[in-house]
Amino acid sequence: MADFRKWLYALAPVALLAGFTVPASAQTSAPFQCIANAGVPPTVRAEGWTELMGDITLNCTGGIPTPTGVLVQPVNVTVTINTYLTSRVLAGNFVEALLIVDEPHSATNPGNPILNCGATGAPDDTPSGAGVCAITSTGVPSATYNGTAGHPNVFQGQLGTPAVANQPNAVTWLGVPLDPPGTTTNRTIRITNIRADAHDANGSAAPGNFVASYITAQISINGNTSLALNNPQQIVAFIGPGMIAGISQTNFSFLQCALPGSPQPSFTWSEGFASSWKTKNISLILNQAVGTVTGNGTYNGTSYWTYDGNATLTLGLTGWAGTATINYPADLNQNVPGAIYNTESGFEYPGTSGGANVNNDPTPNPPPGVGTVPVTATTLGLYDATTGISGAGIANTGTRLQVQISNIPAGAVVSVPDAIPLFNSNCGKTAGVCTSKPSGIAMLVNTDTAGAGAYSPVYTGTGGAAGALNTTSPIQSSGLVVYEVIFADPFSVESATVTTTVSYTPNLNLNQPTPNQIAQAFGGFAPFYSTASAHLPSSTLTIPRFVTASIPSNVNYFEIVRCACNLLFPFVTNAAGYDTGIAIANTSLDNLGVGGVSAASSQFGGVQFWYYGTTASGGSAPPTQCTNVASPGTCPTPNATSSSSAVGQVPAGQLLTYVLSTSGGSIGNGPNGLAPGWAAGFQGYIIAQAQFQYCHAYAFISGAGEGPLQAGISEGYLGLLLDNGGFVSNVTGIVRTSQRGESLVH
Repeated sequence: MADFRKWLYALAPVALLAGFTVPASAQTSAPFQCIANAGVPPTVRAEGWTELMGDITLNCTGGIPTPTGVLVQPVNVTVTINTYLTSRVLAGNFVEALLIVDEPHSATNPGNPILNCGATGAPDDTPSGAGVCAITSTGVPSATYNGTAGHPNVFQGQLGTPAVANQPNAVTWLGVPLDPPGTTTNRTIRITNIRADAHDANGSAAPGNFVASYITAQISINGNTSLALNNPQQIVAFIGPGMIAGISQTNFSFLQCALPGSPQPSFTWSEGFASSWKTKNISLILNQAVGTVTGNGTYNGTSYWTYDGNATLTLGLTGWAGTATINYPADLNQNVPGAIYNTESGFEYPGTSGGANVNNDPTPNPPPGVGTVPVTATTLGLYDATTGISGAGIANTGTRLQVQISNIPAGAVVSVPDAIPLFNSNCGKTAGVCTSKPSGIAMLVNTDTAGAGAYSPVYTGTGGAAGALNTTSPIQSSGLVVYEVIFADPFSVESATVTTTVSYTPNLNLNQPTPNQIAQAFGGFAPFYSTASAHLPSSTLTIPRFVTASIPSNVNYFEIVRCACNLLFPFVTNAAGYDTGIAIANTSLDNLGVGGVSAASSQFGGVQFWYYGTTASGGSAPPTQCTNVASPGTCPTPNATSSSSAVGQVPAGQLLTYVLSTSGGSIGNGPNGLAPGWAAGFQGYIIAQAQFQYCHAYAFISGAGEGPLQAGISEGYLGLLLDNGGFVSNVTGIVRTSQRGESLVH
């Protein structure tokens, strides 16, 4: 009995352990759950309607994998953002936003090829219609989305929610087969190519509670599979100003009667943050040939690519002093999930109906500076004849910079460089001028009135030789100037300056260029739209697109001023027995130039007099009068004719003589130019303005009817010039017209 009790005590623990043992089929696995993560959200441009959001990833674990031969249960995945969703509409209500499962064709899963739902081998022929595919499980969770086995791993979103189709701030992936990974593997769901209206999310008018300094996304998953989703709300982008723009140099002293000089006006754009300016596709950054065209960069061997153009530019002048690479190759594939390309295009992998990819992969793929682990899988691209998925991620252009120059005076032509460099802080300035090669380049392009259109450079050469880009072109008749960035450094803040060249030939007969008309300039990003549809998802509007620019606040850019000469006669009198005579010489004709050619610009025009003082009887001063005897109160059209006999015009090399008492003004040997006796009895001072740039004057006061050789009191003096030297240094005088002239200030 004692021995039996010993065995009983010894077997008791074994029996206890046996009681806790259950059949394998009844074991409980970890619950199926996913954790949402947006990684490091990018900064996007507050001016943008179609900004590319950061990818959203769901890391999923647990659950019971779908048994062999059983259809993987479908779910609906919806992403709702706090602003308008502007991913391109590709067909029907299918958009470019993609859901990618298990990171095919990436560093995580480099050997698994991409296969989209609807492609050859993965038909979307389920009863649910286009864009919905079924997967039959092999019992191996890690192989559920193996493209080699014909299992789709890329799914295309549709605008709206399952409850509200076409809802403008949501995208839904319907019927996505979602296989719980169990305990042997993990499952990754990546959501990419979501574009959003950052402008309205930044505080402008928008429906609902869309006001924020960042953009958030709310993820929801609904279906027959029990699934816990942690952290369903994510920040997918921060919003910041993408550009600082303004007039960097002005000139309000171009003279109508002289060829334009310097300084020439200029406009400068600067990035609001380092990655604000982007090329259309990574092909423009690399040095890989796409067909016969190579990109514009050189890999620096450490971090990223640098601009390959050995070009320098003297800011404010015109010259490229070196070579410039200005190629625009076709797109390369941007088809590695998780790679950050820093381009206007997103995840891009166009395919064709025959199963061929129409473009090339970068070599290696992803390229240096974008990724580290080369992808080895060979895949066929994204294609579905019904949903248009082959167009996913593709932007129309790179970032475009625009300036609108308006109110240009008639008779003047404004030209701009065919290319402008981008400079960062490492540009090697000498005396404030960048002297090393630029960090990027932008090309002048032909566009529509919104700054949109396919890349069409005004310059049709190939760069290359020194000075090849030392060219300018007249701006469009609309006054819109647009440059497209074809190389930019995403890791430095860059700026670009366009120096406009104002040119004209003085045509005084036609009063051109039109004087006293201020040209204005303001700029920003392009293409730009102000219509309500610009912030909505669209199949036709360009990507990228931006709000209409309204910077800077002071838009005055340049002015062409009328040539004039302002004279002061500080004392004149036709009272108390005295009279005053005045002579004004038009000295815009001389023989002091080379070979006896006039060094001045031959000009002609009228003269206007203003009287300040009283008459002998105590009356007020006479009103202003002009050299137009037929109508003294109406000044002649400046420089309207070159005829020396034209009423009111003082020809170059001639005099206007004038006696206050009785005689009208006499212009050379021509007809009178001033009304007789207009200033009889007047005493005070006179200001006269001549419609020609170079004038000198003399006044003589004497007894009435007497002359300088007769007895009596008399006095003569030079008329005082009221003009200063403008931009001429070391010339003093009263500032009136800020123009260059014979500013002797007698």
